Amino acid sequence: MFSEPNAMGMKVGDNWCVPLCHSCHMTLHHFGDERTWWDLKGIDPIEWAKDNWGKFNEKEKAKLHLRGNGD
Repeated sequence: MFSEPNAMGMKVGDNWCVPLCHSCHMTLHHFGDERTWWDLKGIDPIEWAKDNWGKFNEKEKAKLHLRGNGD
C-alpha cells in the first residue's frame, strides 16, 4: 500500500481503507501494482479515503453529540 510508509507485517490504518467487492479485491492482488490498478479504475484511493473518513467521522461525532456523549 502506498498511503503509509511500509511497515513489515503491519496493516495501514482504517482511515486509509477503501472498500472493494471480493472480485475487485482479488483482481487487485493478482494485478500486483496497486497504484496502476487504481489509476486504471480512475479512482484516487487516497482522496477517496480522506473524503469518506471525514464524512464518516462527522456523522459519528453528530450521533455521539445527540446521545449526550460528545464534546
